Amino acid sequence: MNGLILLGKALGDPTRVRVLALLRRADLCVCEIADSMEVSMSTLSTHLQTIRQAGLVRTSRQQKWVTYSLEPEVRPLLDQIFEFEEPALKSDRRLERDAQRLNERLGLREEGCCSVGVGGLVKSKNGGTCA
Repeated sequence: MNGLILLGKALGDPTRVRVLALLRRADLCVCEIADSMEVSMSTLSTHLQTIRQAGLVRTSRQQKWVTYSLEPEVRPLLDQIFEFEEPALKSDRRLERDAQRLNERLGLREEGCCSVGVGGLVKSKNGGTCA
């Protein structure tokens, strides 16, 4: 029963749903998620911890970045949940904006990996990087 409760908790917050929506699109480093959602690293960290505890994601290290990806065995369940709620999710402006920012942010990758750190969208528009 604990797993079901943790799943409910992970899906019971709009910020965590936004994180999961982004991770359905791609494996992402923490800074890519934070930039896409325009949230602080501390806020994001708290939500990622809840999602990790529910067993929905796994982490790996790529260069100096921690990358999050959906657990393969959980993806079909999340896909079904998101598809079931698709009409409501399609009209959510936050999810739409997150997706737009994610597309911009993914365009900054070098060799398929994050290379600019947190604030990458702002830094790229100003010509700098923090890699």
